[in-house]
Order: sequence, then C-alpha cells, then structure tokens
Amino acid sequence: MTVWAFRGMNNINAMKAFMVLGDLMTKEGDELSDEAVKYKERIAFTTMRASIPDWQPPSDWNNLTNKQKLDRLNKLKSV
Repeated sequence: MTVWAFRGMNNINAMKAFMVLGDLMTKEGDELSDEAVKYKERIAFTTMRASIPDWQPPSDWNNLTNKQKLDRLNKLKSV
C-alpha cells in the first residue's frame, strides 16, 4: 500500500484520510474487530515506516487489546 496516493498530501494527511475511509467501510459495532484494527494498524505503521525508515512498532503492541490499539491509533488522527 502506498501512502502517497493523493498528490499534494503529506504522509500524515494521507494516513488520516485512509483511516477515515476505513471508518466509513467499517460496519457499526465492528470497530473493535480484528479486521478493522488491522486495517488502521497497516495504515499507521506503513506511514511511520515511510517517514522514519528505522521505525519499529511499540514493544508492547502485541500484548494490547483491540480496544487499547484502537485508542492509540485514533489518537494519530488528531495529530
């Protein structure tokens, strides 16, 4: 997936746009599903790697619940 899909947008703005698209595609009540969280995770992690080549996910990421992951990922939309 390419984070430069929209010309004139920087990585962070493109990430926010794709996350909003993910919100629109997610059915009400499925926000905490593995699929919905994984979608946002892919967007955020790809954006971070594109911006910071040596970037690594948080060390506790795999130990978090979907709710905790979603809370962190949604904070990125307010950056």
